[in-house]
Amino acid sequence: MSAPQHCIGHISTIYGNAAILVGRYPSGGAIAIQLVDDEDPSEPMATFSTNLVPYGASVAEDEFCVKTWSENEVLVAPMRATGLFEDTGRRVPSGHVVAPVWRIKDPANVPPVPGQRSGSDRTAAMASAC
Repeated sequence: MSAPQHCIGHISTIYGNAAILVGRYPSGGAIAIQLVDDEDPSEPMATFSTNLVPYGASVAEDEFCVKTWSENEVLVAPMRATGLFEDTGRRVPSGHVVAPVWRIKDPANVPPVPGQRSGSDRTAAMASAC
């Protein structure tokens, strides 16, 4: 994930309590979602997104591909329950799995696209979200 990462919320998981961070992948610029330990933000808990843009996936600037398989299976329902995201209904095949495409509902939580200016209101909102 590219820096800086911004906290947009918190979630309780079977792995513990986590902050939800958003950023952008350096390759392709897609949204990256990472969960980090609430008590020790330097400790990554899970990467909830998967970067399929370099492999041909097409997502809008407020959308991302969700890694719903393997260790992330148990995170899907709690992440949906936060109310921060919505499922677009679109799916992107990746090998033997399919990644749903989700959207960040609040435009203030969408990280700026590299190379584009972001409004100061968005930057201020993201900086104070957590």
